[in-house]
Amino acid sequence: MTDPAFDPLLHMEAMAPACGLTIADAHKPGVAAFLTLAQTMAATLMAAPLADDALEPAPVFAPGQTPSGAA
Repeated sequence: MTDPAFDPLLHMEAMAPACGLTIADAHKPGVAAFLTLAQTMAATLMAAPLADDALEPAPVFAPGQTPSGAA
């Protein structure tokens, strides 16, 4: 279910500098393997049928505060 147009090495080379990361040559095969896995997982989720009105936004989390109406 991977996208044949997705190139994990090209993606890594483009995104690492944008994220302020330097990826050592020794780590690049592992990062590319993970990106391929992540892309496969994302494609699986995106392929699942879901009605446009099936979701509603979650409330905003504010640490240390209780939601209004909660005790």
